[in-house]
Amino acid sequence: MRKVPKLKFSLIILLSVLLTNCKSEKKADKYISELNLTENISDFTSRMTNKDTVRITANLTMEYWVRIDELTLTKNNNKLILQTTVKEDTTFERKYQMRKTTLTELNFENIDNEFDRHFLTNFRRTKIDSNGNWIYRIISQKDTLIFHTVGLGDKGGCVKKYFEFMDNYYPNEKIFKPIEVIEETE
Repeated sequence: MRKVPKLKFSLIILLSVLLTNCKSEKKADKYISELNLTENISDFTSRMTNKDTVRITANLTMEYWVRIDELTLTKNNNKLILQTTVKEDTTFERKYQMRKTTLTELNFENIDNEFDRHFLTNFRRTKIDSNGNWIYRIISQKDTLIFHTVGLGDKGGCVKKYFEFMDNYYPNEKIFKPIEVIEETE
């Protein structure tokens, strides 16, 4: 009968040590980014730190063609890392049965802010209100920029420029090559 109180005492000691250790752990300070996309769109990639992540969503959907590209941009030792995922509806009936393709992760140096320049030239699109028609969403920890289009022709032009832009980074991917229209002549 003497063993039961010793067992209870041992369990109480063990639990109190565990609870004390759990409470005394210091939580890591949460990182707060200094990156402000609105003010630094012309050179946001050079202002990124190794702790920053920028997510870019390209909404290429037009009529019955549904495609969403997701780009994740991080920085490591002054090199940018680009991870691209392409989601495309395979039915052409807006059933959203998406085929997902994850492309090879790219490491590149952003000489002369060439990556940023594409978004800087389209920055005026953040001021357009087009009732939900958007081409890009750029999301950082602090803010989100939404680039709008007006009408199907404008959207088609933006999609074409996006393909040209992405073809610079993925030149061997057919997924960024525009479809050639072949006309038959008699």
